[in-house]
This record gives sequence, C-alpha cells and structure tokens, in this order.
Amino acid sequence: MKNRWPIAYQVIEQLEQAGFEAYVVGGAVRDFIREVDANDVDITTNATPIEVKQLFKHTIDVGIEHGTVLVVLDETIEVTTFRSDATYSDFRRPDHVEFVRSLQEDLKRRDFTMNAMALTKSDELIDYFGGQKDIENRLIRAVGDPKKRFSEDALRMLRAVRFSAQLNFSLQECTLDAINSLHALIEHVSMERVKVELEKIWTSTYVGRGMQLFVSSKLAINFPGDWDTYLEKWNSFNYFGNAANGWAFFSLMQKSDDINAFINFYKCSNAEKSYVKQVSDAVELLKKGHWTTYEIFQFKEDVLIAAANYGALLFGISVSYTNESIQQLKKAIPISSSKEIVVNGNDIMEWKQQKRGPWLKDVIDKMTEAIVNGRVANNRKSIKEWFFREYDE
Repeated sequence: MKNRWPIAYQVIEQLEQAGFEAYVVGGAVRDFIREVDANDVDITTNATPIEVKQLFKHTIDVGIEHGTVLVVLDETIEVTTFRSDATYSDFRRPDHVEFVRSLQEDLKRRDFTMNAMALTKSDELIDYFGGQKDIENRLIRAVGDPKKRFSEDALRMLRAVRFSAQLNFSLQECTLDAINSLHALIEHVSMERVKVELEKIWTSTYVGRGMQLFVSSKLAINFPGDWDTYLEKWNSFNYFGNAANGWAFFSLMQKSDDINAFINFYKCSNAEKSYVKQVSDAVELLKKGHWTTYEIFQFKEDVLIAAANYGALLFGISVSYTNESIQQLKKAIPISSSKEIVVNGNDIMEWKQQKRGPWLKDVIDKMTEAIVNGRVANNRKSIKEWFFREYDE
C-alpha cells in the first residue's frame, strides 16, 4: 500500500475489511496518471450509505439521497455508493438514482473517460473506457455516447471547455461535435453553476484556449455579451489571483453603458459588482492620461494593477504603469486610508461650531486630498491651521 492518500486508504481498508469493495475515483485518479498532486480524493463503494454510516463513527450526510456521505477522520473523505442514474428531465440532475453493486456500471455514467477510472489502495488502475490512453493523448472524450452524456447533464459541455483550459487538452472530435449540436441545452443550467465554470476557465493556465473553445463550440452564443471582438486578448489575460478580474476584463469588452445590469445577469455578488465598477472607473480615468496622486489614493492597489494591465491590453493605453511602480506610488502617499487621518468629523464640527450636514463631507474630502497631496501634514496642529485658513469666516 502506498502512502499517497493515507486517510482515503484507511477508509478503503475499513470498507474492505467489512466485505465491501472500495476505490479512489474521479479527479484524483486522473491526477495520479498525470503525476500531479490531487486536491481532493473521493471514494466509491458498493456499500450503501446506511452501511457506510454504520462502519464509521463520524459521518455527515451531504447528499445521502444520491448515495454520498462524508466520512470524518483526520480529514473528510467523500464516499459515494456505486449508482446508476435514471432519466434527466431537467438536463442537470437525475430524476432518481439506483444503487448498484457493479463498479463498471457506476463508472460508465461519468462524464469523460479521464474521470471514469478507479484506483485500488495498492494503486492498481481500473480503466474500462480508455481514460489512461486519452490522458496520454491529451484528449477529452465523453464516456460512451457524448450526446447522451450531455443530454443527461448539460453542464458537462462547459466542464469540457474548462478542463481544456486547465489541462491544455483537446476535445475529441465526436465530443466536440456533440457540444456544437446540443449547445442550447446549457440554458437549462443555473447561472450560478455557469458562473463557477467561467471563473474556473478564467483562472486556468490556458485561459485563451478555453475561451477560443467556448466560442467555437457555440456555447458562448447562449450568454449575453460580446465574446468575439476581443477574443484573442484572453491569450494574454492575467487574473492576478482574483477571479473577479475575469468579470472586470469581460465587462471592459462590452459596448453596453449599463455594466451593472450586465453583471447582474451573471449573478455576481455586490462585492464583485463594486470591484468591476472600480476597475472600469480606473480605466476610464487612465484613458485621459496619468492618474493623479489622489486618484491613486482612492483606488486599492489590486484595482490599479488590473486597470493598468487591462487598459493597455484592450485599448492600447500607452500610459505605462508596472505592478511595481503602482506599489511604489501607493507607498509614497502619506496615508493609505482616510481612517488614518488624526482628526475626524467631530473635531471639525467643534472647530466650526456647526452641526453635521452636507458641508462636513466637503470639508473632509478637501482635507483628505490636501493630506494625500502633501500640502498638509497629518497631525492635529497642521490640519487645524489648514482648516482655519480655508474656512475662517
């Protein structure tokens, strides 16, 4: 027994000692063949969920109606009973599942051959559908009839594109043809799930490849937005560790003035919408020339880095900011946030002997700008002197 996944192997050992079969399946096996580390290890077994729960002291029901429970040891391991899916009337989830005792029956319902292999605890590969060969040939191939697989779960079409972007694999011809024929079925998938897959494409190593395939497979035509004009620009896209930059980049490509409504369609969070708007605003300012010191202060560093890079990439903005120069410009500003200013609204109201009102924001904004631009030192004496010079009546 190898020590690759000790907790998973412990679960398999306990199931086998109770007389059941159990195997590692899914992405972990694919990554084992590719000789890369796996993020998650899933187990399939002919034990029913009830039998699994009886064997282990601590389990969590996460999808027991579909045969899945989490076994909690030093880490959590997802254990799913061999199953055969029935009809998929909503093109996303089986109407019901039937537990089976055959590993091959379980594996043949899976999406792609590279994901339809199993591994014993002694690293013996079980590969009924040629997944290992397809991985060696860098091919994404549906298990069995691709039209049937995609009609069962339309999200699989977008997953194929995402795997291509992550692994730099090509789609096998019949698999790609099936997506071209059935692309409209993707409209049956919730936008939340589509959003997750798009973000995984945008954060992949081969994002340009993924986006080219997203468009050429006709999946893109089912979603609003200009996917074509700047298509080649995705080859140079950098998400800078933030998936929201995919939405910022995509939004900058659009001709619509109402970006907020556009982003709403894709179920972006309020935080994501705010971030996209900030990047868009920073790009618009950059189109007019260099950012002022106060503008650099107003935007966070990650927004400025994204705006500088995407502005140059999409619109050829010649104002040159590097990531390092942006960091240096931010550090040179006396304060990084208005919260660092040593006086507050109460101080100003006391000095002016006037109650709170719209005037107060105007004073605070002007005071902040004066400090940011170095005209006033950030100490009480200097700020108070500045205030009485500016507002002495």
